[in-house]
Amino acid sequence: MDDIWAYRVSRQGEMSLVVLSGEVDMSAEDELAAVLLAEMSRPGISCVQIDLDAVEFLDSSAINVLVRAFNAAREAGRELHIVRAHQTPLKVLEMTGLMPLLAPGGDTAVSDPDR
Repeated sequence: MDDIWAYRVSRQGEMSLVVLSGEVDMSAEDELAAVLLAEMSRPGISCVQIDLDAVEFLDSSAINVLVRAFNAAREAGRELHIVRAHQTPLKVLEMTGLMPLLAPGGDTAVSDPDR
């Protein structure tokens, strides 16, 4: 079965950009978490940005990964932001109350649903 989502990573200076596309659902959970945690652990990276412009669907599993990644970034003294969210992903992030926290400039901890 082909993946219904994809990602690519680019780095410039202290910033890492993770571009997601497709349908980011429970099938993406483990790999997405690994990618985000790897980028946050990378020496010299102080900010990870997640570009959702090409994301067509975002489910609760993906939201859970974003919450865990946000909290891990804060604990490590790094930043994690959502950029270029539109339509469906933006609506989901706004409905859950996460967009103000994950937008550049957000600074409040997000509750981890697994805790």
